[in-house]
Amino acid sequence: MTAHGRRTLLAAIGACGVVVAMSGCGGSTDVPPTREAPPSGTVITLDGAVYGRPIAVGDTVIAATENGSIYAVAGDTVRWRTHVADPMPGSQLPCGNIDPVGITGAPAYDASAHRVYVVAESAGAHKTLYGLDSDTGSVTLRVPVDPPFGDAPAYLQRPALTVRDGHVYAAFGGNYGDCGNYTGAIAAVDVSTSAVTWYRASTSGKGGVWAPGPAAEVDGLLFYSVGNGDAEPGSPYDDTDSVIALTPDLRRADFFAPTTWAQDNAADRDLGTMNPVLVNRHLVMAGKSGDGYVLDPAHLGGISSGASAFTGCKAFGPAAVDADVAYLPCTKGTTAVRVSDTGAATVLWHTTAPANGPPLVAAGRVWATDWHTGTLYALDPATGNVLAQYGTGALPHFATPVLANGVLVVGTLSGIEYFRLP
Repeated sequence: MTAHGRRTLLAAIGACGVVVAMSGCGGSTDVPPTREAPPSGTVITLDGAVYGRPIAVGDTVIAATENGSIYAVAGDTVRWRTHVADPMPGSQLPCGNIDPVGITGAPAYDASAHRVYVVAESAGAHKTLYGLDSDTGSVTLRVPVDPPFGDAPAYLQRPALTVRDGHVYAAFGGNYGDCGNYTGAIAAVDVSTSAVTWYRASTSGKGGVWAPGPAAEVDGLLFYSVGNGDAEPGSPYDDTDSVIALTPDLRRADFFAPTTWAQDNAADRDLGTMNPVLVNRHLVMAGKSGDGYVLDPAHLGGISSGASAFTGCKAFGPAAVDADVAYLPCTKGTTAVRVSDTGAATVLWHTTAPANGPPLVAAGRVWATDWHTGTLYALDPATGNVLAQYGTGALPHFATPVLANGVLVVGTLSGIEYFRLP
C-alpha cells in the first residue's frame, strides 16, 4: 500500500450489508503514515457510525451503531447482527451533533450470563436497555430506561455501560449544546427482575453524566464525574461539577467538588468531561478547566479548597493506566502523569502530536487518535514521541482504540477498522 493518498481494494461483501476492504492512507510529512494490514482486512463497514468503544469478547469484536444495530465480528466475518431499534432522527432533537441517534454508549459484557448489553434510542427519544445472547445475538432482555426527570429528547446515553453483581449501570447526560430540560441521571437495572433504581445527579438541573468511559470501581463503590449544573454564584451547592462515589444501590457515599464549582458552572469549566481513573490506589481526575486532581477514593473530601495536583490538561474521556502512570486524553495531546504511593502527581510529558482521543496501552506503545483528522498515533510511553501514525476512516468524537484478538480496533463513522500491532 502506498503511504500517500488513500485507495481501497474491495475484498469481500459480508453478511448483513457489511463491506470488508483493505486500505492505505496518507498523512503528515514529519512522520509518514504507515499501515500493515492484518490478513483478514482492515476496514469493515457496518450500517452506521460506531461512537461507543467496541469491546472484545474472546476472539470476537462487539460493535454497536447509531443505526440501532449490534454486530459480532471475528476477523472479516460477521458472526451475527441484531437490529434492536430504528434510531431517533437528529432533526427531531432540540440540539446535538449525532444524527441519527441509536446506540452511543459503549456496550458491556457479562461473562457469567454470556450476555451483551446496550442502550438504544428510538423514535420518541425513548431509551431501552437490551441484553443479547453473545453467541447468537438473540435479544433476551428489554428494559425501558427513560430518565424520570426532565424531557426525553434532551437526554443522551453516552457513557460506557458498567456491569456488576447482576446489575447494569447506565449514565445519562444531555446532547451537544446542553439544551433542553434534563438532569444528569444514573440507572441501576436489576437484570433478574428488570427493576430500575435511579440516581439524580443535580438538584438544580443539568449536571450531565456524559464522559464516554465506564465508571471507576473501588472497594464496592462506583465513581462518576458530573458536569455543570444550573446553580451559579450565589446559589446553594447543587451536587454538580464533581466526582461522586455511589453505592451499588445508587446512594451517594461521598463526593468531591472544587470550591470554584459555582464559577465553573457559570463558565462551563466543569469536571464532567473525564472519567475518574484509579492509579496507584488514588483517583485521577481532570476537566474543562485544565486543573487536575488526585483524590483518595476512601475520602473524596467534599467541597475542597485543596490545590490542583497538576494543570494544563483539559481532558475528555477515559484515561489509560500502566502501573503508576496515567495517560490522560488532553485536548492538546496525550499527557503522562505518575502518581506516587502518597498521591503526589508528576507530569512526565505532554506529546507534541495532536493525539487528543482516549488512549490505550498495548505492545509497548500508547495508542491515541486524533479524531479531528482521522489519525491513529503510536507514542513512546517513556517520552510521548511519535513512533508511527496511521490514517483511519473518519472518526467520531472520543474514538478509543481497543485491543481485540491481537489487533487494535477503532470505531469509525462507517464501521470498525483493524490495525496490526508492531
